[in-house]
Amino acid sequence: MNWFVIADDITGAAEIAGIALGFGCRVRFTTSVERLTLGDGVTVLATDTRSMPRTEAVAVTERIVARLRAAAPNGLPDGVRLFKKTDSVLRGHVTAELRALMTAGYERALLLPANPSKGRCIVGGRYLLGGEPIDRTVFRTDPEFPAATADVVELLGGGVHYVDSATERLAEGISIGETPSVEALAALAARFGCDAPLWAGAADAFRVLLAADGCTERPQVPFAGFGDRRTLVVCGSTVRHDLSAEPFFRRRRVAVAPMPDAVFEGAEPTAWIAAARQRMEAERADALLLRIPQQVRVDGARARRLRGAMARTVQALVAAERFEEVVIEGGATAYAVLDALGWHDFVVTDAVAAGVVRLRYPAADVHLTFKPGSYDWGAAFR
Repeated sequence: MNWFVIADDITGAAEIAGIALGFGCRVRFTTSVERLTLGDGVTVLATDTRSMPRTEAVAVTERIVARLRAAAPNGLPDGVRLFKKTDSVLRGHVTAELRALMTAGYERALLLPANPSKGRCIVGGRYLLGGEPIDRTVFRTDPEFPAATADVVELLGGGVHYVDSATERLAEGISIGETPSVEALAALAARFGCDAPLWAGAADAFRVLLAADGCTERPQVPFAGFGDRRTLVVCGSTVRHDLSAEPFFRRRRVAVAPMPDAVFEGAEPTAWIAAARQRMEAERADALLLRIPQQVRVDGARARRLRGAMARTVQALVAAERFEEVVIEGGATAYAVLDALGWHDFVVTDAVAAGVVRLRYPAADVHLTFKPGSYDWGAAFR
């Protein structure tokens, strides 16, 4: 069975691509709706709709549906199934995009967003992270999609059916499943497969569906590291990780260029770019770390502006310093960077860690590694 996966952010798309690679699938990864083609294996499309206003996100989804309908009478070629990758903690315009996708010929959608393998579970209609209700975690203060409640139906804005182990058949519309464990998730997927829904959810759900197709997950080859390649590390997420103690940063000559206050407040990053290059030269560094040190709470509008400033900075530095590795924390930042660079189609090369995937952009022979802000780097810098 072949799959077409639509992800609302680029790190989620890369995570799915890494899972497919681990199952031995042929994987194509793209950020372009216009050049979208479906073939054998797994095609992953990253849209970045999570970072858009709702109306714009729906419009992008409608363009995808139109593209599918133009390619095949029923929306998808024979033998291709659709999976909508959503954020595991339900950030983004989840139900709005699902309803738009359902116009391609789906009466039912089954949403399985939890990742029980990472302690992210839905129990009794409530979303729990490590046993803690999501509205009592760091996601309560998310700058764009704060979790004001742990009730999953309320988090999705209502109009969604809740299903558990006692539910016998999916109702029309969107359903969200109770998933206290990976086994419970797999049981829901198996029970409702006959209803032929539009599948949606996070990494655990896609892994279960590939296994149900008869694919076998291969042992993961340990990531060998970035070596001595010229490396740019970009920390664009509001979820902060201290990387200073990692062996990569202790072994390599790494220049650190924090975002100046002026850029944080709205100035163009021209001076920041120059200062970063000067710092690399003065320290004879072969790696550069860009980060946002300001602790002021970031609202949605400022978050979008900061992504733009970071993207323009990375674009200029990649052109000037000829980095061979670009490592980005934060999905929206990664998408903004690739958009600024004009890079769209990639080859998946390494699954670095859970949710951390390395790709190669063939046209420039540059490797890119993406990580969701809330995930751990794993062995990436060890």
